[in-house]
Amino acid sequence: MPQHDQPDKKPRLQHADLSESNLTEQEKQRERQRRWLANEKRDPARAQEIKERNAANKRAWRKRKKEEKEKADQTGNAGPAEGQGPAKKQRVSSPETHAEAGPSNSAPDDIPINPILLNQEETLPQAGPSNSGPDHIPIDPLLLNQEIAAPTPTLPLMRDAEVMTDAPEPFVNLPVEIIPVPSSPTFSTLTNLDSRDRATPIIGTQVHEKSDTIDWSDGSTTVLPCIMRDGVNICQEDADTVAFFASLPESLPETSKNVVHLHYKDWRTKSRQLCDEISAAIRVNKAVVIRNISTPEPATLDLDYLEDRGMSDLMHVVIHDAEQRTKDFTFPHQHATLEEFVNNIHDPNKIQCILDVGYGQGGLPSALSTLDSGIVNGWNQTTVDCPVGEKVHPDNFTVHSWALIHSPAFWTHPHHDSDGSLTFVQVETGEKKWGLWRHVHEDMLTRTHLSEIAPELTDLYQNRKKIQETWHGEIVTLLPGDMLIQPPGQFHAVYTPVTSFATGGHFYNYETMHLTELSRYIDHKQGRTLTNQVHEHSLETFQRMVINLPRISRRIKLYSRPLIALCIMVLDCNKYVAAGTEKPKFKTNTTKPAHDIANAIIKNFWKDLKNATSVYRKKQIHGSNSQTHPGEPISRDELLNCLKRFTAL
Repeated sequence: MPQHDQPDKKPRLQHADLSESNLTEQEKQRERQRRWLANEKRDPARAQEIKERNAANKRAWRKRKKEEKEKADQTGNAGPAEGQGPAKKQRVSSPETHAEAGPSNSAPDDIPINPILLNQEETLPQAGPSNSGPDHIPIDPLLLNQEIAAPTPTLPLMRDAEVMTDAPEPFVNLPVEIIPVPSSPTFSTLTNLDSRDRATPIIGTQVHEKSDTIDWSDGSTTVLPCIMRDGVNICQEDADTVAFFASLPESLPETSKNVVHLHYKDWRTKSRQLCDEISAAIRVNKAVVIRNISTPEPATLDLDYLEDRGMSDLMHVVIHDAEQRTKDFTFPHQHATLEEFVNNIHDPNKIQCILDVGYGQGGLPSALSTLDSGIVNGWNQTTVDCPVGEKVHPDNFTVHSWALIHSPAFWTHPHHDSDGSLTFVQVETGEKKWGLWRHVHEDMLTRTHLSEIAPELTDLYQNRKKIQETWHGEIVTLLPGDMLIQPPGQFHAVYTPVTSFATGGHFYNYETMHLTELSRYIDHKQGRTLTNQVHEHSLETFQRMVINLPRISRRIKLYSRPLIALCIMVLDCNKYVAAGTEKPKFKTNTTKPAHDIANAIIKNFWKDLKNATSVYRKKQIHGSNSQTHPGEPISRDELLNCLKRFTAL
């Protein structure tokens, strides 16, 4: 167990009394530094800060050495082959090698240190926060930005005391005063994009020591999938795919045309306006990322962390195993307990995840809850006019909240989520590389053509050249506290570079039902290859959303194409059964009233179902046959007037 995980245990001292030891003054100086560092790392927050800084500086050191070598060899700056993505970097040495070996360009003998430290008593203070009162040992903050010289053979450097940083400036004898150590930074500071080496800390411990690494367009470095069997990486196909995936540009607020970027601090007191902003984006088929919608503390994903979220170590789970997937792509499942899965995180030859972990206490944050038209309008507001019967599919409620748990280096292939639902995901700890695709000629595609070409994305690496020509892809990097909301039918892939816990769910919205219809149409044509899981509950929720229309709030915006789509899916439901699944097995007490209301709307606005379907599929805007355009707003007065007979008590 790492030392900083045991705050009640004092660091072991190699030299109990420095004043009586035979060490030189320089060696005593180094020993004091080691004691200070060991004491600092007894505070988990300080330990995390030091760990992150070590990783960042190691990366900078490797980069500097690489540049020096390239300059010495007088080589050019040749980039990767066209279409191959960023060049992969081969791991040169194991973490153990880095821990034991000092930097090649060693530091001068004089190591900068606060003179007060030289006068401290030879005993260490009790563990506590790094700046916690008179017992704290002050040290020159410059030390954290200096490089500790390689130890002499008589004084081996302990692995947990290494600070590998840039070479120091010449020593300056600072005034004798206590210089406070800055308080521990927040998690967002620890993971800033200028120092984001996500590979070094886990190579050899959570992933295989021979794992290659890859640089991403946001400046981060991660491992590539690697499971070694008989000297061969059986996940090489995944590794090649992720390397290509990493070549996609990072989604940025200033340049992205398909993703709307928001920061929660700008909307904290404006929930209604925030929901309107999100609705305006998703109805035109744009994803929304909301930064820092929560501020989770830095955490280690272990059994205690999961227990705090209501998950027992004995919980029965279904694991998706990367090695099993190489043997049978259609069935990567293994049964295990949550404890077994967590233990496997530290097995460098296992890459696993758990999808759809039961997390019924979650859901959309309260400020965004009204986006879920299925629950808020469909179920909450119709139970008096149409009481809930005995037969209700449980997925009507369970899909609205789930959790995801991933070990490092898990690759999720491109797909769109089944049933035409919107999806939201929020990272609680760890990180996600969330890739989003839109066809470059989306406005000109017919629904039939879209369903035919969509399977291109399911084999991302083999079809990479064609995908680069016809699909626009970008990556949204999600850090703890970030949320992504993606519209129905959004093609996406996900790479999880580090151990991660995320929460999320699915929902329906009145303003995106045309995208739901298109997504379910593709499910019907290509369901076996595009969806990750198929549920059977959707029709019940659609029926209740229709039943709510006579009493729907005027605040909710309704558009012609989403309204037609909702009515069509209720009246002609058999055309939207996903390929490979069975038709709904039973009718409910919502079927007849939903049909009556849908028929009344169709007759009033579009005469009959055939004409409504024609209007739905015709050109919506100048020269465009866009299947994602919402059409014109519906007159609320006309709608309420045509449904007046359904509001009688």
